[in-house]
Amino acid sequence: MSLRFLGLSLVLMASTALPATAQSDSMASQCEALSGLSMRNVRIDTASLQQAGELPADPNSAMTGGSPRALAVGTHCLVEGKIEDRAGVDGQYGIRFQFRAPVDWNGRFLFQGGGGMDGFIAPAIGSVPVNTTTATPALTRGYAVISMDGGHNGRDASFAQDQQARLDLGFASIGKVTNVAKALIGDFYGNEPEQSVFMGCSNGGREALMAAQRFPLEFDGVVAGNPGFHLSHAPLAELWDVKHLMAIAPEENGARILAKALTQEDLDLVSEAVLDACDDLDGLKDGLINAYKSCTFDLESLRGKLEDKKLDALKTIMAGPVDADGQSVYSDWPVDAGINAPGWRAWKLGTSETGQSNALNVVLGMASFSQLFLTPPTPNVDLTTLDFGAAEQAVREVGGYFDANSTFMTTYAQRGSKLLVFHGMSDPVFSASDLMRWYEKAEANTGDKDFSRLFMVPGMTHCGGGPALDDFDPLTVMEKWMDSNEAPEQMAARGKSFKGTTQPICAYPQEAHYEGGDPTKIDSYSCQ
Repeated sequence: MSLRFLGLSLVLMASTALPATAQSDSMASQCEALSGLSMRNVRIDTASLQQAGELPADPNSAMTGGSPRALAVGTHCLVEGKIEDRAGVDGQYGIRFQFRAPVDWNGRFLFQGGGGMDGFIAPAIGSVPVNTTTATPALTRGYAVISMDGGHNGRDASFAQDQQARLDLGFASIGKVTNVAKALIGDFYGNEPEQSVFMGCSNGGREALMAAQRFPLEFDGVVAGNPGFHLSHAPLAELWDVKHLMAIAPEENGARILAKALTQEDLDLVSEAVLDACDDLDGLKDGLINAYKSCTFDLESLRGKLEDKKLDALKTIMAGPVDADGQSVYSDWPVDAGINAPGWRAWKLGTSETGQSNALNVVLGMASFSQLFLTPPTPNVDLTTLDFGAAEQAVREVGGYFDANSTFMTTYAQRGSKLLVFHGMSDPVFSASDLMRWYEKAEANTGDKDFSRLFMVPGMTHCGGGPALDDFDPLTVMEKWMDSNEAPEQMAARGKSFKGTTQPICAYPQEAHYEGGDPTKIDSYSCQ
């Protein structure tokens, strides 16, 4: 008999003869008893049975990559609490968490990753972290799910004055919250989970890789989307972009307007040129560059079509930040068709037509670099005089906190755990080129090509969006992989930009190629 039927299921079986009210009271008592959980430095604030109903849309879904839609859920136990509540350097700290345990449990546990710089608790429902997916969230599949705030409250970087808050955001909170989740599962269901999965996108994707790299005995599957695995160095690219795009931005009322540095027409021109050069390399001209490894588009080919200063700035930012000697301090970027997507603009340029830019490279990049990645925190960094070589040396100090860039995962692989990574080729935040290089090293240094799979999504920006097939379900792929031990070679994908079409996203380094027949059918493609 499966373990999942030995705990809470016995309670349910014993209560089936009871009236509905008595059965509900019994389950409520089981849940409320979790308020007495005895664990060092753990405080349970509430534990109550939630009847089946609808959870409202999560206003923070854009930060985690999850779906913003409301969700119908079954009866479940809701637990909220805090780990290591303490007075920190500049305020009150601790790791807040939310745990939801469905009465109809499937024996699995999912740790839901965060987003941005964390600092908030997203509802623990386990949304598949692609903001354009139609996939079913983990909670409604029967998973017990936990989410957390990463060890601080608030989405700005002010917490970075506190040493422990940095450690918790970087990696430490993952182990602490995992221990609490498994204790709650054991108390509520009477058994440990049969399978444990960590899933997240962006910073949540980085946290997912941290789970595999620093807690290799805890998880059977990890799904990492658009992971900020090189997090300490990514702000160097953000500041590099702001510096060079601001230099060509038009000035109005004494202030440069970053959003106008490149117009939508400029970006459309680049996207169309890339498609003209590379779209049909996969055998079909359809608006998707599936043969991305073969695409060698040169921005210089746009000389005379794009204003010189704009082309030079674009070439500079796509080549990535360098030091005074021309040596890379982060990574270059692929030029992909999604460069004209709203998600690309949101990070690199923003939409504000005032001197107060709302580009995320400014809003998040400047704050995270100056407060979180410099030691000590150094507000008011002057971009005009910033030495990128010295800056790269400075951020190395915190790389050990935040970078999930280990390429040695032998324990994780040896125990049979699986790693699934996906990433958008047009991601404007974390370079797709950087990730592909890391993945190749990780596969080689771990010495196992069967424990991991990478899926590069043409046209997709950050955790969904762009002219892409960005409606896919990596959690179901992971479930089948864990159950069958057969590594996936493709994921079926659809997208609003290509209605009625289903194509494969192939496991790296393979790419989808059109073989003939109906181009809207997945069987018309092969991975090669």
